[in-house]
Amino acid sequence: MKRRLTYATFLFRRTILVVLVLILMAHHIQNWTCDKDRGMDDTIQALQADGPVTKITVRKCFPIDRDTFTADFVYVTPKQIVVTYAFRAEQKKSVWSFPTMSLKLVTPDGQQLLSHQAGSSGTTWGETGFVSFNLPNKTAVRATLVYDLYDRHGQIEIPLLKAGEGA
Repeated sequence: MKRRLTYATFLFRRTILVVLVLILMAHHIQNWTCDKDRGMDDTIQALQADGPVTKITVRKCFPIDRDTFTADFVYVTPKQIVVTYAFRAEQKKSVWSFPTMSLKLVTPDGQQLLSHQAGSSGTTWGETGFVSFNLPNKTAVRATLVYDLYDRHGQIEIPLLKAGEGA
């Protein structure tokens, strides 16, 4: 009888352990998949209301202290230019949100394009987001994304194709 009770206790403890491990795995898998592309699909779908959308891959980055800013894609429509980005925070304490209004888009002729909308989603490693800019007065095939905030500076050369030209 004592042997059966010991075996039943063993099975009960093992079953509880397996259930808790499965719950923990499901939790971590959900967090990992949610961090992949938070909220960007809605923004990109909304751009299609402007007309043809040209997606241009950028994938260029610059450091900000110990963190990294990466411009992922540029979307050009007949009404606006949208830059999507990823901000990877290496610091785990005192992490700050990326100030999107510190970004400027400057054309080769010196025109600074105004940012009129931005959004971001926090992730476990930093944040992803987008910044929308007005179109330049003159057609430009490239522009410089400039980050300037206090003593921190960075810039990335990004291509701009006219909508409908393809990438």
